[in-house]
Amino acid sequence: MKKILLYLISIVILNACSDEIPEYHQSARAKRVVLAYLVANNNLDNYIMKNVQWMYQSLSTAQDTCTLVVYYKPYSSNKYLETAEILEFQTDGYGKINGQEILQGTSLTVENVIAQAKHHQARLGIATDPDIMKENLRMMQDIAPAESYGLIFGSHASGWLPSPTAVQSRSFGWDGIQSNTIDIPELATTLEQSFPTGNLEFTLFDACMMGTAEVFYELRNATHYCVASVMETPVAGFPYDRFFINLYDKYIDYAKICSETVQFNKENNWWGTYAAVDCTAMEEVAQAIQAEILSHQSELQTLDYTQVQQYGYGQYQYFAFDVVDLISQLNGGVVSANVQSSIDKAVIAKDCLDGKEYPLVTLRIDPERFCGMGMYFPDRNISYTWDRYYQSSIAWYNAAGWNEIQP
Repeated sequence: MKKILLYLISIVILNACSDEIPEYHQSARAKRVVLAYLVANNNLDNYIMKNVQWMYQSLSTAQDTCTLVVYYKPYSSNKYLETAEILEFQTDGYGKINGQEILQGTSLTVENVIAQAKHHQARLGIATDPDIMKENLRMMQDIAPAESYGLIFGSHASGWLPSPTAVQSRSFGWDGIQSNTIDIPELATTLEQSFPTGNLEFTLFDACMMGTAEVFYELRNATHYCVASVMETPVAGFPYDRFFINLYDKYIDYAKICSETVQFNKENNWWGTYAAVDCTAMEEVAQAIQAEILSHQSELQTLDYTQVQQYGYGQYQYFAFDVVDLISQLNGGVVSANVQSSIDKAVIAKDCLDGKEYPLVTLRIDPERFCGMGMYFPDRNISYTWDRYYQSSIAWYNAAGWNEIQP
């Protein structure tokens, strides 16, 4: 009788357990982890805090385990963080983040998102210092080991331009009242050393003016893909709530990132150009551009660069010209097959707003002349400081053949 009773009890217990969701055990290495390196010790702090909330909002829709690790350097007036911290968010795929119920509705606030994060002490110091950046990126990878990583950079920026200069260019980052920055060659080296196995799948720059051939070429050995705007960008940044979860996909829909951001800007009556570029294809772009430049040296001397589509406004005017439009005008309105083919391979997605309807003050972008990346036109007396730095520090200068142009 006892054996029968025990048998019946066992069946009841097993049936009762069969409908329960099994506890999720995280694997030692995720397929992809997204990292965000946010230098908000400046007047963008409130906007970048909102970006973290948007990332969380999209992350909360995950049907599987996904991890976001954020380095955040706050401004002194930040209400939720007093110093630089590393924030960790991990979904379990069953409606919880960090073991707590997902925030939604009126509970989905910046304050609650930061409170729900797992907090880790970051390496203190200037966020744009290469050694500080490398140490924090190492710590972030230790927190969340993965087969591959995506990296979002958020702050002020001014592309390949040197820092500091007479025009207060920022390159990438603005940490504190001294506007501490990191130049793009330094950034490329830092990323190569931080991801020595070459597993940085993409880098997304939520920052101004990073969408140039100079930047993409510098990063060719650091990251596979790069998402950026060649223009100054609206302060609100990318609409992460619309696409962030897709950054964990094996094959990322970069066209969606560009189109969703353009649509977001359109809804707010802003401006914008966005592109995703395969940085590993930039050597071929450089070779194609070099061939055109060297075969049109006489045309270079007489080309009116003010008629080429350019992407800079105010003090940044003429820092970048559309690559294809410049070559086209050099070649009598025709783009060579080699240049077009190389651009088609490198620019895997792009979108922009028509500058006639959505200008950046006086800067108007013609969608028909937007190829996805810009580049500088050196030695035109645009800026002596820019020219000197370009020749001495930017690898694209030699790669594109500018160093071989005869005066």
